[in-house]
Amino acid sequence: MNNVVEIEQPLNQQQVIDQLKPLLEDGTINQTQLAKEIGKSDAVISEYLNGKYTGRVAYVTEQLSKWLQMRNARKSQVVAPSFVETHTAKQIINALSYAHAAELISVVFGASGVGKTTTCRQYISNNNNCWMITVSPAVSGIGECLYEIALELGMDDAPKRKGSLSRAIKRRLIGTGGLLIVDEADHLDYPSLEALRILQEQTGIGMVLVGNNRVYSQLTGGRRNEDFARLFSRVSKKVGIHKAKQNDVNAIANAWGISNQAAIKLLQMIAEKPGALRLLNQVLRLASIMANGAGKAIDESLIKAAFRDLEGDA
Repeated sequence: MNNVVEIEQPLNQQQVIDQLKPLLEDGTINQTQLAKEIGKSDAVISEYLNGKYTGRVAYVTEQLSKWLQMRNARKSQVVAPSFVETHTAKQIINALSYAHAAELISVVFGASGVGKTTTCRQYISNNNNCWMITVSPAVSGIGECLYEIALELGMDDAPKRKGSLSRAIKRRLIGTGGLLIVDEADHLDYPSLEALRILQEQTGIGMVLVGNNRVYSQLTGGRRNEDFARLFSRVSKKVGIHKAKQNDVNAIANAWGISNQAAIKLLQMIAEKPGALRLLNQVLRLASIMANGAGKAIDESLIKAAFRDLEGDA
Protein backbone atom coordinates (compact mmCIF):
# COMPACT_ATOMS: atom_id res chain seq x y z
CA MET A 1 0.00 0.00 0.00
CA ASN A 2 1.81 3.13 -1.18
CA ASN A 3 -0.66 5.89 -0.35
CA VAL A 4 -3.08 5.93 2.55
CA VAL A 5 -4.68 9.24 1.58
CA GLU A 6 -5.16 10.35 -2.00
CA ILE A 7 -4.21 13.95 -2.76
CA GLU A 8 -7.21 15.90 -3.99
CA GLN A 9 -7.12 18.43 -6.80
CA PRO A 10 -6.85 22.11 -5.71
CA LEU A 11 -10.16 23.91 -5.39
CA ASN A 12 -11.14 27.20 -7.00
CA GLN A 13 -12.22 30.20 -4.92
CA GLN A 14 -15.96 29.53 -5.08
CA GLN A 15 -15.49 25.88 -4.14
CA VAL A 16 -13.34 26.91 -1.18
CA ILE A 17 -15.95 29.43 -0.02
CA ASP A 18 -18.77 26.91 -0.45
CA GLN A 19 -16.93 24.37 1.70
CA LEU A 20 -15.72 26.78 4.36
CA LYS A 21 -18.90 28.72 5.12
CA PRO A 22 -20.84 25.73 6.53
CA LEU A 23 -17.88 24.91 8.81
CA LEU A 24 -17.81 28.48 10.09
CA GLU A 25 -21.57 28.67 10.49
CA ASP A 26 -21.90 25.46 12.50
CA GLY A 27 -18.96 26.32 14.74
CA THR A 28 -16.63 23.58 13.51
CA ILE A 29 -13.97 26.28 13.38
CA ASN A 30 -14.05 30.04 13.90
CA GLN A 31 -12.63 32.60 11.52
CA THR A 32 -9.81 33.64 13.86
CA GLN A 33 -8.55 30.08 14.29
CA LEU A 34 -8.80 29.41 10.56
CA ALA A 35 -6.73 32.53 9.86
CA LYS A 36 -4.12 31.40 12.36
CA GLU A 37 -3.87 27.92 10.84
CA ILE A 38 -3.07 29.26 7.37
CA GLY A 39 -0.88 32.13 8.58
CA LYS A 40 -3.14 34.98 7.48
CA SER A 41 -5.00 37.73 9.32
CA ASP A 42 -8.65 37.58 10.36
CA ALA A 43 -9.34 40.49 8.01
CA VAL A 44 -7.93 38.65 4.99
CA ILE A 45 -10.19 35.66 5.65
CA SER A 46 -13.23 37.90 6.10
CA GLU A 47 -12.60 39.79 2.87
CA TYR A 48 -11.85 36.57 0.97
CA LEU A 49 -15.06 34.86 2.06
CA ASN A 50 -17.07 37.93 1.09
CA GLY A 51 -15.40 38.16 -2.33
CA LYS A 52 -13.79 41.51 -1.50
CA TYR A 53 -10.17 40.48 -1.13
CA THR A 54 -7.90 42.29 -3.59
CA GLY A 55 -4.59 40.74 -2.61
CA ARG A 56 -3.06 37.47 -3.79
CA VAL A 57 -6.37 35.68 -4.26
CA ALA A 58 -4.84 32.63 -5.95
CA TYR A 59 -2.36 32.16 -3.11
CA VAL A 60 -5.02 32.39 -0.38
CA THR A 61 -7.21 30.02 -2.39
CA GLU A 62 -4.35 27.55 -2.55
CA GLN A 63 -3.70 27.78 1.21
CA LEU A 64 -7.36 27.33 2.11
CA SER A 65 -7.69 24.48 -0.39
CA LYS A 66 -4.78 22.72 1.30
CA TRP A 67 -6.39 23.33 4.70
CA LEU A 68 -9.63 21.70 3.53
CA GLN A 69 -7.75 18.76 2.03
CA MET A 70 -5.86 18.19 5.29
CA ARG A 71 -9.12 18.38 7.23
CA ASN A 72 -10.63 15.71 4.98
CA ALA A 73 -7.51 13.57 5.38
CA ARG A 74 -7.74 13.80 9.16
CA LYS A 75 -11.43 12.89 9.07
CA SER A 76 -10.57 9.76 7.12
CA GLN A 77 -8.12 8.60 9.77
CA VAL A 78 -9.18 5.76 12.00
CA VAL A 79 -10.09 6.74 15.54
CA ALA A 80 -8.02 4.57 17.85
CA PRO A 81 -9.63 3.08 20.95
CA SER A 82 -9.77 5.41 23.91
CA PHE A 83 -7.30 4.93 26.75
CA VAL A 84 -6.62 1.22 27.35
CA GLU A 85 -5.96 0.38 30.99
CA THR A 86 -3.17 -2.13 30.55
CA HIS A 87 -1.39 -3.89 33.39
CA THR A 88 1.46 -1.40 33.06
CA ALA A 89 -0.98 1.52 33.09
CA LYS A 90 -2.41 0.23 36.37
CA GLN A 91 1.09 0.16 37.86
CA ILE A 92 1.65 3.75 36.81
CA ILE A 93 -1.74 4.89 38.08
CA ASN A 94 -1.01 3.27 41.44
CA ALA A 95 2.24 5.23 41.68
CA LEU A 96 0.46 8.47 40.75
CA SER A 97 -2.44 7.98 43.13
CA TYR A 98 -0.11 7.00 45.98
CA ALA A 99 2.01 10.13 45.57
CA HIS A 100 -1.14 12.22 45.24
CA ALA A 101 -2.90 10.83 48.31
CA ALA A 102 0.17 10.50 50.53
CA GLU A 103 1.62 13.84 49.37
CA LEU A 104 4.99 12.26 48.70
CA ILE A 105 7.38 11.73 45.78
CA SER A 106 7.19 8.74 43.43
CA VAL A 107 9.36 7.93 40.44
CA VAL A 108 8.26 6.01 37.35
CA PHE A 109 11.17 5.06 35.11
CA GLY A 110 12.15 2.66 32.38
CA ALA A 111 11.62 1.88 28.71
CA SER A 112 10.18 4.31 26.21
CA GLY A 113 6.84 3.62 24.57
CA VAL A 114 5.18 1.67 27.39
CA GLY A 115 2.49 4.28 28.03
CA LYS A 116 3.95 6.39 30.82
CA THR A 117 3.01 9.79 29.39
CA THR A 118 -0.39 8.65 28.09
CA THR A 119 -1.29 7.18 31.47
CA CYS A 120 -0.24 10.37 33.26
CA ARG A 121 -2.50 12.42 30.99
CA GLN A 122 -5.37 10.04 31.67
CA TYR A 123 -4.84 10.39 35.42
CA ILE A 124 -4.86 14.18 35.12
CA SER A 125 -8.13 14.11 33.19
CA ASN A 126 -9.76 12.08 35.96
CA ASN A 127 -8.51 14.06 38.97
CA ASN A 128 -8.51 17.61 40.29
CA ASN A 129 -5.47 19.79 40.92
CA CYS A 130 -3.10 17.71 38.80
CA TRP A 131 -0.49 19.35 36.63
CA MET A 132 2.17 18.03 34.27
CA ILE A 133 5.22 19.65 32.74
CA THR A 134 7.51 18.10 30.16
CA VAL A 135 11.19 18.78 30.62
CA SER A 136 13.55 19.13 27.68
CA PRO A 137 17.21 20.11 27.32
CA ALA A 138 16.01 23.70 26.85
CA VAL A 139 14.18 23.76 30.20
CA SER A 140 16.38 21.50 32.32
CA GLY A 141 17.84 24.22 34.54
CA ILE A 142 16.22 25.38 37.77
CA GLY A 143 14.88 28.68 36.45
CA GLU A 144 13.38 27.29 33.25
CA CYS A 145 11.92 24.27 35.05
CA LEU A 146 10.23 26.49 37.64
CA TYR A 147 8.89 28.76 34.90
CA GLU A 148 7.35 25.75 33.12
CA ILE A 149 5.60 24.87 36.38
CA ALA A 150 4.34 28.44 36.73
CA LEU A 151 2.89 28.42 33.22
CA GLU A 152 1.20 25.06 33.85
CA LEU A 153 -0.33 26.54 36.99
CA GLY A 154 -1.75 29.42 34.94
CA MET A 155 0.66 31.98 36.38
CA ASP A 156 1.20 33.90 33.14
CA ASP A 157 2.55 36.93 35.01
CA ALA A 158 5.02 34.91 37.07
CA PRO A 159 8.30 36.65 37.94
CA LYS A 160 11.42 35.61 36.05
CA ARG A 161 13.95 35.71 38.89
CA LYS A 162 14.44 32.26 40.41
CA GLY A 163 13.96 33.30 44.03
CA SER A 164 10.77 35.29 43.42
CA LEU A 165 9.49 32.63 41.04
CA SER A 166 10.03 29.84 43.54
CA ARG A 167 8.20 31.76 46.29
CA ALA A 168 5.28 32.57 43.98
CA ILE A 169 4.90 28.92 42.95
CA LYS A 170 5.06 27.84 46.59
CA ARG A 171 2.24 30.23 47.52
CA ARG A 172 0.17 28.93 44.59
CA LEU A 173 0.61 25.26 45.52
CA ILE A 174 0.23 25.35 49.31
CA GLY A 175 -3.14 23.97 50.39
CA THR A 176 -4.10 22.58 46.97
CA GLY A 177 -3.56 18.90 47.83
CA GLY A 178 -2.41 18.65 44.24
CA LEU A 179 -0.09 16.45 42.20
CA LEU A 180 2.75 17.68 40.02
CA ILE A 181 3.98 15.26 37.34
CA VAL A 182 7.38 15.98 35.80
CA ASP A 183 7.67 14.07 32.53
CA GLU A 184 11.02 13.48 30.78
CA ALA A 185 12.61 14.15 34.17
CA ASP A 186 15.78 12.40 33.01
CA HIS A 187 16.78 15.76 31.49
CA LEU A 188 16.99 17.39 34.92
CA ASP A 189 20.33 17.93 36.62
CA TYR A 190 20.87 17.35 40.32
CA PRO A 191 20.33 21.01 41.43
CA SER A 192 16.98 21.07 39.61
CA LEU A 193 15.93 17.80 41.24
CA GLU A 194 16.88 19.24 44.62
CA ALA A 195 14.80 22.37 43.88
CA LEU A 196 11.80 20.15 43.10
CA ARG A 197 12.32 18.14 46.28
CA ILE A 198 12.33 21.29 48.38
CA LEU A 199 9.24 22.61 46.56
CA GLN A 200 7.41 19.36 47.30
CA GLU A 201 8.33 19.46 50.97
CA GLN A 202 7.39 23.11 51.38
CA THR A 203 4.01 22.80 49.68
CA GLY A 204 2.91 19.30 50.73
CA ILE A 205 1.81 18.32 47.24
CA GLY A 206 2.40 14.95 45.63
CA MET A 207 5.08 14.75 42.98
CA VAL A 208 5.95 12.10 40.39
CA LEU A 209 9.12 12.10 38.33
CA VAL A 210 8.68 10.22 35.05
CA GLY A 211 11.31 9.28 32.49
CA ASN A 212 13.80 6.72 31.31
CA ASN A 213 16.29 4.81 33.45
CA ARG A 214 18.45 7.91 33.79
CA VAL A 215 15.87 9.35 36.21
CA TYR A 216 16.79 6.66 38.69
CA SER A 217 20.52 7.16 38.23
CA GLN A 218 20.06 10.92 38.60
CA LEU A 219 18.36 10.37 41.95
CA THR A 220 21.17 8.16 43.20
CA GLY A 221 24.13 9.65 41.39
CA GLY A 222 24.63 6.14 40.07
CA ARG A 223 25.19 5.07 43.64
CA ARG A 224 23.52 5.67 46.98
CA ASN A 225 26.18 7.88 48.57
CA GLU A 226 25.74 10.60 51.16
CA ASP A 227 25.56 13.37 48.57
CA PHE A 228 22.39 11.92 47.08
CA ALA A 229 20.88 10.27 50.17
CA ARG A 230 18.85 13.35 51.08
CA LEU A 231 17.15 13.31 47.70
CA PHE A 232 16.82 9.56 47.21
CA SER A 233 15.39 9.00 50.70
CA ARG A 234 12.46 11.32 49.83
CA VAL A 235 11.33 9.02 47.00
CA SER A 236 8.62 6.91 48.60
CA LYS A 237 7.60 4.69 45.65
CA LYS A 238 9.71 3.52 42.75
CA VAL A 239 8.18 1.84 39.71
CA GLY A 240 10.56 0.47 37.09
CA ILE A 241 9.02 -0.60 33.78
CA HIS A 242 11.59 -2.11 31.47
CA LYS A 243 9.48 -3.68 28.72
CA ALA A 244 5.91 -4.06 27.53
CA LYS A 245 4.09 -6.99 29.10
CA GLN A 246 2.16 -9.67 27.22
CA ASN A 247 -0.94 -8.65 29.17
CA ASP A 248 -0.50 -5.10 27.84
CA VAL A 249 -0.50 -6.34 24.25
CA ASN A 250 -3.50 -8.58 24.89
CA ALA A 251 -5.46 -5.66 26.33
CA ILE A 252 -4.64 -3.45 23.34
CA ALA A 253 -5.48 -6.21 20.86
CA ASN A 254 -8.81 -6.71 22.60
CA ALA A 255 -9.54 -2.96 22.43
CA TRP A 256 -8.95 -3.09 18.66
CA GLY A 257 -11.23 -6.13 18.34
CA ILE A 258 -8.41 -8.52 17.44
CA SER A 259 -8.80 -12.10 18.69
CA ASN A 260 -6.84 -14.09 16.08
CA GLN A 261 -3.94 -15.73 17.90
CA ALA A 262 -1.52 -15.48 14.97
CA ALA A 263 -2.18 -11.74 14.79
CA ILE A 264 -1.75 -11.35 18.54
CA LYS A 265 1.52 -13.27 18.45
CA LEU A 266 2.78 -10.90 15.78
CA LEU A 267 1.72 -7.93 17.90
CA GLN A 268 3.68 -9.39 20.82
CA MET A 269 6.79 -9.50 18.63
CA ILE A 270 6.29 -5.90 17.49
CA ALA A 271 5.90 -4.73 21.11
CA GLU A 272 9.35 -6.13 21.89
CA LYS A 273 10.97 -3.69 19.47
CA PRO A 274 12.13 -0.16 20.39
CA GLY A 275 9.04 1.99 20.85
CA ALA A 276 7.08 -0.92 22.33
CA LEU A 277 3.39 -0.04 22.73
CA ARG A 278 3.77 3.30 20.95
CA LEU A 279 4.99 1.49 17.84
CA LEU A 280 2.30 -1.13 18.29
CA ASN A 281 -0.49 1.46 18.29
CA GLN A 282 0.98 3.17 15.22
CA VAL A 283 0.99 -0.16 13.39
CA LEU A 284 -2.60 -0.86 14.41
CA ARG A 285 -3.79 2.57 13.27
CA LEU A 286 -2.32 2.01 9.82
CA ALA A 287 -3.54 -1.61 9.70
CA SER A 288 -7.03 -0.38 10.55
CA ILE A 289 -6.96 2.12 7.69
CA MET A 290 -5.86 -0.65 5.35
CA ALA A 291 -8.59 -2.92 6.72
CA ASN A 292 -11.26 -0.27 6.11
CA GLY A 293 -10.06 0.17 2.55
CA ALA A 294 -10.15 -3.58 1.95
CA GLY A 295 -13.50 -4.03 3.69
CA LYS A 296 -12.14 -6.61 6.13
CA ALA A 297 -11.07 -6.99 9.73
CA ILE A 298 -7.49 -6.45 10.89
CA ASP A 299 -5.56 -9.69 10.43
CA GLU A 300 -1.97 -10.89 10.51
CA SER A 301 -1.30 -9.98 6.87
CA LEU A 302 -2.47 -6.40 7.34
CA ILE A 303 -0.41 -6.01 10.52
CA LYS A 304 2.66 -7.23 8.62
CA ALA A 305 1.95 -4.83 5.75
CA ALA A 306 1.45 -1.90 8.11
CA PHE A 307 4.64 -2.67 10.00
CA ARG A 308 6.66 -2.92 6.79
CA ASP A 309 5.18 0.35 5.55
CA LEU A 310 6.03 2.22 8.74
CA GLU A 311 9.54 0.79 8.82
CA GLY A 312 10.14 1.87 5.22
CA ASP A 313 10.37 -1.72 4.02
CA ALA A 314 7.18 -1.87 1.97
